[in-house]
This record gives sequence, C-alpha cells and structure tokens, in this order.
Amino acid sequence: MNSPSHLEVREGADINLYNQILIPLYGADIRDSVVQYGLSLAETYDAALHVLSIQDEERTEVESDQVTKQEEWDAAAVIEPVVDQAHSLGLNVIPAVDSGHSSGVIREYAEENDIDLLVHQKPTQTRLARILRRDVSSHIIQNISLPVLTIPDMDPSDPVGELSTSQFTDILVPTDGYDEASVAFKHGLQIAKRYDATLHGLFVISEQSYSSRPGFTWEEVTDSWEQRGTRLLEDITEKAATLDVPVRTTLSFGQPQQEILKYTEVTDIDLVTMGTRGLTGIRRLLQGSVAAQVIEEADYPVLTVNRRTAELKKHPYTFLRKTNQNRKSGLY
Repeated sequence: MNSPSHLEVREGADINLYNQILIPLYGADIRDSVVQYGLSLAETYDAALHVLSIQDEERTEVESDQVTKQEEWDAAAVIEPVVDQAHSLGLNVIPAVDSGHSSGVIREYAEENDIDLLVHQKPTQTRLARILRRDVSSHIIQNISLPVLTIPDMDPSDPVGELSTSQFTDILVPTDGYDEASVAFKHGLQIAKRYDATLHGLFVISEQSYSSRPGFTWEEVTDSWEQRGTRLLEDITEKAATLDVPVRTTLSFGQPQQEILKYTEVTDIDLVTMGTRGLTGIRRLLQGSVAAQVIEEADYPVLTVNRRTAELKKHPYTFLRKTNQNRKSGLY
C-alpha cells in the first residue's frame, strides 16, 4: 500500500458523498440510535435510504432458502416503523428483506444497489452476544468495499429534523498518510463542510514506528516521523482552508488507539473518521486493529475506510478485475 506525502481531495465543496445509504437490521434487535443517525444522514444528503432486515444470520445456506411466510411478515413488520419515520421526513426509502449470514447478505445488497455508506450498529456488549457478533462486525468493517459508520448504543440528541445540522460539531481525522487514511480524511473533511463542524487532525508517533526502522536510533526515527507527521498535518490544514473548514491539528506520542481515545475525550469529539488496514493471523487475534479498538471503546460514531474501499476509490478498474478473479478462484 502506498504511503503518500500528501492527502488528495479532488472533490469540490459541493460534493454529495452519500446518495445511497444502507441500514441493516438484525431481526428484532433494532438500535434506535442507528436508525436516527441513518435517517438524519439521508435527510442531510438527500440520499435514498435502504432499510434491510436480515433474518437468522446463523442459518446455513440450505436453511436460508427455507424462510417461511411468517418470517417474511415478521421481517417486514420490523422495517415498517423505520419506513414510516423516513416517509414522515419526505425521504426516499427502499425496504428489503433477506436471510443468511449477515456479512454476505450486506455485501451482495450493497454491490447490487450502489450503496455508498453503511450505517451499522456497534456489537452488543454482553459476553455471549459479543462473541457471536464480533466476527460479523469485524468482517464487515475490514472487507466490505464501502465506508462503514459504526454507531454505539446511545441516545442521539434528536439528530432528525431541525437539529440535524448540529449533529456533528467536532470531527477527528487520525492520519498516518496511507491510502485508507487519505480516503477517510476526504470523508471527514466533506462531512465537516456539510455540518459546519471543526475538523481535528491527529498524527501519533508510537513505539511501533521505531521497530519499523531497524538500524536507526530512537532519536533518528522520532525526528523522521515528526517531519512526516508535520507535513501531513500541514496538508490537512491547507485542504481544510480550501473549503473554509475550521481546523485544529495535533502531533502526539504514544499508542495510537489510546491517544485517539484520549483526544476525543478532552475535545468532545462526536465523530471519528479513520482508515483501517486490518491485521491478519495471530496479530489480529491477540491485538486487533487500531480502528477496532477505538470502535470498541468509543461512545460516539466512528466512520472507517478499509483497504478494499481505498483501492476501489483510487484504482477502480484494477480493483474490480482483482475482485472478479478472486471470486472465480473462491477467495472472496
């Protein structure tokens, strides 16, 4: 993955990032905060709102073909209150019902309907539900080729209707200069412009930066990363200025997830947009990604952009060709 020295923002101030927004609902487990944020974003961006009810995500493929009429009616009943709220706001709403494994159902629906934002619920915090749902949420965040806005179970301050323009006031964009962070920055900047919010740029120098430069002293590595962080933060300031977005930037030292969480607490951040490269193998099992850890602890929405989304944004034809090849070989 490339590590650019600057962050690209090719869109103008009038860009409409989100035209098709998807809210997946899992059976009767409906989070009002997820629905309210989805409705508010659809209203703000004048986007079509897709409400997808997914039944029995633990079904096998054989069982998923045996959905009864009663289950279909139950799924439709789950969607109905959300559809009514959307209609009351004058939104274009598209209800849908499906069954099967959640991540696969969402991925297929998103591709078929050109979804450009997924508004998703944070995994529940009971031990059993967390174990059952965590892999699904992690898979969605790391593998679905679109931005994912994860909403905690909270009581939003009436984000729907007249107060929607004040939903986001301070937006944090942690950056490391990689493609995922570059695309996440674009989302954070455009959302800040749309909501008249302040944009906060954060670059964290961690001990892992030292391990990535064998043969150099800690002072040499620190100086190199400070220079890089300063350039990236200056670039954030310049890009924000082109859209007349107020901006604050900070360079800090420590563990990225801890520094991000500490910053959000002291500055009352109400949205974080960040890239996630993800980890594999034993590192993912023991450590988890920085984004996953932030989502786990956060009591505010977190918008993530993964590697697949960044590749699709920057190299669409290469990405689609690679995806088709992987599907034919059974890798995806």
